Amino acid sequence: MEIFKVIINNIVITLDQNNPEIILMGRGLGFKQQSRNNIDENLIEKRFSLSSSDNEESSVSQLLSNISLEYIRVANKILNYAEEIFNTNISDSKIISLSDHIHSALE
Repeated sequence: MEIFKVIINNIVITLDQNNPEIILMGRGLGFKQQSRNNIDENLIEKRFSLSSSDNEESSVSQLLSNISLEYIRVANKILNYAEEIFNTNISDSKIISLSDHIHSALE
């Protein structure tokens, strides 16, 4: 698996077989990395992708270009808590939307 784009030290974007973007999170995953470098799959902690029901005109890299890792971590904690409280599974792609909402609210 190759890096398509490094967002920050802990987040990179890769492409699947059909070219939709996939966000990979993991401590140091993007540190000193560049596009086309191979990904150390042992460092991957989370994978996120936009489903076809999400806004297809937005790319993952555009959505994440201004969102800090802290907002993504907070969104992840909120969704994990909601899954626990409501005893349900929430699509991983929702972390992108929630991170964007948190970013917008704080800006």
